[in-house]
Amino acid sequence: MADAKGIERVQRFRKSRRERGDREMNVWIPGLLGAAIDEAVESGRFKSRQEVITHALETMFAQKDRNAVM
Repeated sequence: MADAKGIERVQRFRKSRRERGDREMNVWIPGLLGAAIDEAVESGRFKSRQEVITHALETMFAQKDRNAVM
């Protein structure tokens, strides 16, 4: 079971992300994509899975100005 300080830390983190406009979304990733994401992190191209996924989504949906979404 998680300790109280850990739970509070996660709640603060999620609250700060929501306040800046981020959204938490849970999705299922096909096995081959998951492996490719893991490989991109392991090779050092990205620091985290989140960074890989954000990059892919921005590449697909964001215009040159990162704040303008199509």
